[in-house]
Amino acid sequence: MERRLLTYFAKSLPRSLSPNHLTALGLLGAAGAGVFFVASVFSPRFLPFAALSLALNWFGDSLDGTLARYRGIERPRSGFFLDHSVDVLAQILIFFGLGLSPYMRFDVACLALLSYWLAALYSFIRAVAAGLFQISYFGIGPTEIRLGLIAYTVVVWALGPLRMASPIGPVTPIDIIVPLIFATVFLAYVAAIPPEARRLAALDALRGSRD
Repeated sequence: MERRLLTYFAKSLPRSLSPNHLTALGLLGAAGAGVFFVASVFSPRFLPFAALSLALNWFGDSLDGTLARYRGIERPRSGFFLDHSVDVLAQILIFFGLGLSPYMRFDVACLALLSYWLAALYSFIRAVAAGLFQISYFGIGPTEIRLGLIAYTVVVWALGPLRMASPIGPVTPIDIIVPLIFATVFLAYVAAIPPEARRLAALDALRGSRD
């Protein structure tokens, strides 16, 4: 569904709009989300703007590559480098902004970012070693993560931070959920290494026997 939607947008965009413009738009959306999350310290009325900024980040970040492929102007090296370098900045802006808001502890936001990066780093390492670039695991990828953040933003806008007392101070439900997510991602990362290493070793042995 997302692919069809992005293809529709790519066909509809004016020629004056380039993939680089969309990459910049995605970064602007991430910066807006971070700023509005921080601003929610003063009023929860900024939260809908944070949700809209996350949607803008999805639009720019997801559509830049689609537009390049649709127009036949892909740049496999520079485009890949620029897109994913900007993604790192966007992720920092979003999660740091959320961590500085009343709706997630900063240490928990850093743990959420680390969870995201663990999956991303596995993808990049695997891409270099095996030539296979995969950005979604178990049906969860960048789009699903953004949707989850948007849904969480809407919920806390409607219901408030839902703080609870704990031995480490006030926590919200997301402060409990994120460490569980990190533990799951970490264990999945560790479990994925041995079989992938064996698979690549078998490929190396096969190529060596052919040589």
